[in-house]
Amino acid sequence: MKLTLCPILFAFALGCGPKPESDTENQVTDTGENIEENFEVVWDDNRHATSVNFTSAYTNGTDLYVVTTKGQAWTYSGGTWVNVPTEVDKVDLMGIWGSGSGATLKMYAVGHDGMILQWTTLGWEYTDVGSAAFSAIDGESASDLIAVGGAGAWGNKTGTWEAQTSAQHKFNDVWYDGTSAVAVGDNGGLGWYGRDDAGLEELDQEGGWIFDEVPGTSAHLYGVHGTGFNNVWAVGQNGTVLHWNGLTWQQIDLGTQANIWSVWSPANDVAYVVGQNGVAFRIDGDNAEALYTGVDNVLYAVTGTTEANIWATGARGLAIRYPSSD
Repeated sequence: MKLTLCPILFAFALGCGPKPESDTENQVTDTGENIEENFEVVWDDNRHATSVNFTSAYTNGTDLYVVTTKGQAWTYSGGTWVNVPTEVDKVDLMGIWGSGSGATLKMYAVGHDGMILQWTTLGWEYTDVGSAAFSAIDGESASDLIAVGGAGAWGNKTGTWEAQTSAQHKFNDVWYDGTSAVAVGDNGGLGWYGRDDAGLEELDQEGGWIFDEVPGTSAHLYGVHGTGFNNVWAVGQNGTVLHWNGLTWQQIDLGTQANIWSVWSPANDVAYVVGQNGVAFRIDGDNAEALYTGVDNVLYAVTGTTEANIWATGARGLAIRYPSSD
């Protein structure tokens, strides 16, 4: 285990200033579903001129914080992008979790090579747990988080990062509210944590996790989010969108075969999803409405605070905000 402090070069803590390693994996392809000129674009384009991919994001309502391939971290505030040095520029960072702002800002980021970064008033403090690549992180508080990836699920509830599952259980994303967790993986793979009444066949159990597959799908699942046990959304390959209502999984038809990389749910039965070729949708119940982005970059992450403040980030420094201020 290795701990290092990265010096802070500006007042980042005061607010100044779900994913392939590079565009060669899951290149943007022309599926015939790109945005047409006669459709109204409903997102503001706030992209940053860079070749790295914005893989994950956190917003507190005022500022946006992103992590990227090649180990970078950036903040967007007041129309300006500012780099936050991490000293892990050879490690792709794939997930970020945050809460608060200014002096109360808390953040964690995870990436390849077992890298876990924690934001402190002195900069990024990072830990190498020696595991395979981490792909995502989520939780209720900075002292109760779950990180997932090629080494299964890890948690920090004891005060240090410890493996909760063996590496045989590989996950692409996780949602965790402090009581229940859902992690998703390839071939419809699914893990529940903290629940034994999920209505799924208990094929395997380990460390508080129950492992199974989503019935009726073999698609790779790339993203998951929810607001509680009765409202969990999972998205993935070939336009897959699934909604757990506490009893069963319902499949939502988006009318697209584009890969869907990320989902964010602000309320019961409502979700925003983004993915390949810049596709974005708002789902209410079983109805899906396209939210035209005007871009064809792959969108890897979507997050927000309310439905009046939603961000999606993606390939080559893309960051777009919904709804548009125009």
